[in-house]
Amino acid sequence: MNGSRLKTAAILVVALCLLAANAQACGELMLRSLGAMRYHAFVTKHPAQILLYAGEAAAADKRPGATEARLHDSLERVGHKVSLAHGHGELGQALTTHQYDVIIAYADDMAGATTQIAKASREPMLIPVLDPASNEQQMRERFPRLVTGNFNDLLKAIEQAMSPSKA
Repeated sequence: MNGSRLKTAAILVVALCLLAANAQACGELMLRSLGAMRYHAFVTKHPAQILLYAGEAAAADKRPGATEARLHDSLERVGHKVSLAHGHGELGQALTTHQYDVIIAYADDMAGATTQIAKASREPMLIPVLDPASNEQQMRERFPRLVTGNFNDLLKAIEQAMSPSKA
């Protein structure tokens, strides 16, 4: 009887070991799923026709302008249609050939182009990005949608500008 008990105990231990190999720690599955959810890309609910504009102020300072390829690609990745314009000539041509929902540029460039933008058949929303050399308070009074933060802040401003309740 002792041998039979030992044999039964050994079989149970082996069976438990095999079953335990598939077991996961409490909460491990939840952590895995949250980790995967963290990397889901943001997709816009309100796709916009966006014009990225780099004027003379950006060119003179040789700073990365609004027309930087990375910004263009990131905006398209979230679902927007993006075009580029360098200087007043390209801006005027772009505004006469196409209607844009949003124009994004450094605040200094935006200030220099407002008269040209106002001549567009349908005036787009202006989302200036604050330049470190600009006076934030003065620019905020002039442009209420001024963005001072990162790319996520820019996406929020575009979503707010494009939402039906704000348009």
